[in-house]
Amino acid sequence: MKDEPVARMRPSRWHLPVWWANGVLAALLLLSYTTAHVDPAMFWPAALFGMLYPYLLVVHVLFTGYWAVFRPKRSLLSLTAILIGWGHIGDHFQLFGRSVPPEEVSGPGVRIMSFNVRLFDLYNWTSNDRTRNEILDLMVFENADVMCLQEFFLSEDPGFFNTKDTLLKSFRWSQCHDAYTQRTKRGHHFGIATISAFPIIDQGRIEFPDELNNLCIWSDIATSSDTFRVYNAHLASIRFGDEDYRFMEGLDRDTRGDSLRSGGTRIMKRLRDAFIRRAEEVRTIREHMTSCPFPVIYCGDLNDTPMSYSYHVLTEQLSDAFVESGQGLGTTYIGAFPSFRIDHILHGPELVSWGFKSLPDVLSDHHPVITGIGRTDDP
Repeated sequence: MKDEPVARMRPSRWHLPVWWANGVLAALLLLSYTTAHVDPAMFWPAALFGMLYPYLLVVHVLFTGYWAVFRPKRSLLSLTAILIGWGHIGDHFQLFGRSVPPEEVSGPGVRIMSFNVRLFDLYNWTSNDRTRNEILDLMVFENADVMCLQEFFLSEDPGFFNTKDTLLKSFRWSQCHDAYTQRTKRGHHFGIATISAFPIIDQGRIEFPDELNNLCIWSDIATSSDTFRVYNAHLASIRFGDEDYRFMEGLDRDTRGDSLRSGGTRIMKRLRDAFIRRAEEVRTIREHMTSCPFPVIYCGDLNDTPMSYSYHVLTEQLSDAFVESGQGLGTTYIGAFPSFRIDHILHGPELVSWGFKSLPDVLSDHHPVITGIGRTDDP
């Protein structure tokens, strides 16, 4: 008697839609890799794919596990898509950060912090004193040699707390290079500041013609053994208003078609304008760096992720301290959107970093970042 052939099990009806979704999302992941190389002025929607990259990566890890259980050969699609962009994973996640200076560093180097302080919580009147004092306590505890502060607040009104005088007279910092983009009739100033325990021997600012609320300053800082040029920048933000946040919060509720269309169009326009402005700003900064006689350190609120064109323009010449010596995800933004790493400390090829940290303190809508940086003896 001949053996009866074994009937093949019919594939699950869920596999086909999952496979199609896998293919579409694989194409989106591949598109996200192009973001860093596409000037937003030429095709700004590409920047949106870059913002999605961390989430697309997680989805494809899940796809790989799903197919490994049910249809192992199909896991190759997501696995291949991930491997094509393998080099980008390190921009978002690091396992083993260097915690001490390498042997080739000459001199003690500098400990540098970048922090968007959100005006020291100026408008949260009920707890402003507490938050402001906690920010100052954090600065003293971390004891950075140089602090690059964005959204810095200074008031000439004697009824207000004088942030600049407090930092320079009450602690070990003695030098300040500040610049302001807005001034009110009450003597309130809004801008950025570089606070240093070392002498600032020269300084200047880089203006952005099409951006009135953001700028970049540079400070030549002389330590006991070296001189560094520190760029402190706060680049173009998306500028979502209350109306935009209300619209996004209401997307999960009943929204009229006209409101959906007008609200979505308004948000896309804000995103487009911000992507294009930032790209032009970083090109201006990079051009300024080319004539610098000293090793360069860039700090600031870039308002862009590591998959962005703006980040790519800067890191063509500079190294990322997080990639070189950080651990974990290193996310810095705490606002209404999911966390992104948009605050960066970058440095020139003559330098090396160690001990990069994205501090967990929630005192602003950004986490402060801090690292040690020094010159290497290697040619």
